[in-house]
Amino acid sequence: MIKTRKEFLEALMRMANLKSLEEADRAARACIALTKMIIGPELSQKIAEVSPPDLRAGWESIRTVQLDDFERDEMLLEIGEVEEEREAVQTLKNRM
Repeated sequence: MIKTRKEFLEALMRMANLKSLEEADRAARACIALTKMIIGPELSQKIAEVSPPDLRAGWESIRTVQLDDFERDEMLLEIGEVEEEREAVQTLKNRM
């Protein structure tokens, strides 16, 4: 089980075939920021609450991407994931 930010970045670096922890950190920050935008603040807080302390600090330090709903949907539409994302978010919310 991954319990620290360093372990997380090392795993990401291996999985994504990145060359350094710095690259992994940039990739992680971008993905987490987008994920937080998609799932919203309530679910983001729940994820933080169940994360190990070091990972929680990292999660909370990353700001949500500042896109309004229209821009977010437009971005997701471009990659063909609007409906899938809405369904996934609704499913997660229903489970909480």
